[in-house]
Amino acid sequence: MPNSMGLPDGKHVRLFDAYIEAREQLESGVLDAEEAMSTSDFATYLSKFIRHTFLSRFAEVQGVWSSYTRQMDLEDFDEYTSSRFGRFVDIAEKAHNAEYDELAIREFDAEKVKLKTWGNAFSVTRQLIISDRLNKIAELPNLLAEALARTMSKKAAIDALQSNPTMYDGNALISAGHGNIVTTALAATITGMQNLQTLDLKFDDMIDDEGYSIVIPGGRTLIIPTELRYVAQALNTNELVGNGTVVDTNLTRGLFSSIIIEPFLTDANNYYVLADPTGQLSPIAFITLNGQTTPFVGLRDPGVRAVLGGNDPYSFDFDEIKYKIRHDFSFKPVEWRGIVGAIVP
Repeated sequence: MPNSMGLPDGKHVRLFDAYIEAREQLESGVLDAEEAMSTSDFATYLSKFIRHTFLSRFAEVQGVWSSYTRQMDLEDFDEYTSSRFGRFVDIAEKAHNAEYDELAIREFDAEKVKLKTWGNAFSVTRQLIISDRLNKIAELPNLLAEALARTMSKKAAIDALQSNPTMYDGNALISAGHGNIVTTALAATITGMQNLQTLDLKFDDMIDDEGYSIVIPGGRTLIIPTELRYVAQALNTNELVGNGTVVDTNLTRGLFSSIIIEPFLTDANNYYVLADPTGQLSPIAFITLNGQTTPFVGLRDPGVRAVLGGNDPYSFDFDEIKYKIRHDFSFKPVEWRGIVGAIVP
């Protein structure tokens, strides 16, 4: 029994041949009415295939950026100034028979955020459809999904993190002005261990807009380029570290509850430690339109329906089928208090 696409199980066939087979099964009553909606014309049939294949591949090749960003939703494409509340003062003791004092809270401006739209169109020609001997059309959704996933990963890892953008207060995300920068390399040595301790202790000095100390959550998350993966593993798991002939207890063992290897980082030396990677102290916001994280894939409906008649299975009325992909998103640094970075010269 064929599936809803009309494709025989376990059989690798050209898409147009599969469509013809599905249409014949439709005409003979093998496919039901619901399946007929996807096989009534080749453009619709191909659209369903592209969407299913694209979404499956898109989910598979998504980068690791979701591990160190938090989602922020906007309702439209206007620019907004994000904001955050300050703190309430300490709760006062209530005097006997006295009224309760009212508390006030301040609201502080933060980053300006705005959505961006990304997209492209592509066409599948009649000649390619008919002569698709190597089943190249079947690879198009995979290539499209990989291109979008790659674009999103670069925007997060390079543009929003590695490029160290300037924030609304005039300081870079990772900077001396924010008190969250070190310049020491990551090394599996006693010196490297001590440098990592210095980096981690910087979180203790983080304060909010009103001067209150920020309570940093438990485990730390380390973001590294692929070149530092063995060094990071040694610092996080080895019981001992050394400098030449001197060996000491590794005091940073188990410091990181998670190590994120970000393959899209192009600087082999810089690394980043996060205290709250996807929470309120996450350094980077993934901005979406009304929470929509699934891209749109659309088909330009052919405007002419010419039927030549006869039994020729290749009688369809278009010379190309045109599609477009569109996704509304952006990545924006929004919080420096949850990140300490090593910008190594």
